[in-house]
Amino acid sequence: MRNEAFVLGALLALHCCGNSPALAQLVRQDLYVVDGWVNAFAESGGTLYIGGNFMQVGPATGGGVPIDPATGTALAVPRVAGSVTAVVQDGAGGWFIGGLFTHVNGVPRTNLAHILADHTLSSWGPEVNGNVDALAMSAGVVYVGGSFTLIGGQPRNNIAAIDATTGVVTSWNPNPNGTVGAPDVSGAEARRFNRLLYRTARGIVRD
Repeated sequence: MRNEAFVLGALLALHCCGNSPALAQLVRQDLYVVDGWVNAFAESGGTLYIGGNFMQVGPATGGGVPIDPATGTALAVPRVAGSVTAVVQDGAGGWFIGGLFTHVNGVPRTNLAHILADHTLSSWGPEVNGNVDALAMSAGVVYVGGSFTLIGGQPRNNIAAIDATTGVVTSWNPNPNGTVGAPDVSGAEARRFNRLLYRTARGIVRD
């Protein structure tokens, strides 16, 4: 397995005049982006001059980037059009990613996708009608937590289990009455998520 890390983050977007950007469908490779706000711009002689509150300008990477943990160098970029808030390794050098996004590498993916070890996008991609905030994997099953009511065409309230190979939603349905997320691996939310997985795997659906 490759020794790589997948960095989460919101999509870097070119902010102009203080307006919040709409969620892009594609991550353009021909336009640089900044890590802050652009408040003024002007073109002269084929050069675009920009000014604002930022410290870096560079190519757009999208909402998640695999990096070399030793050097910090960004590897092949999957270019997620949106934000990535959850990642879990697939056991074969790739990753399942979740968040709030519309496309990966220009291909439609709604909030859930699978990046292979060679950094290409797999055909796996159940659609989710809300945010994905937590992912876990066990025994060939991807567990998804967040804020949603429909995943892979099946009604599920905020948590679901999906076959890691076929993308088919399993019959597992603990049906929690609130959102499910794990923003802090040492926090109560993460412990609740893990406890829910543990208990429901044994037929105990209460929290």
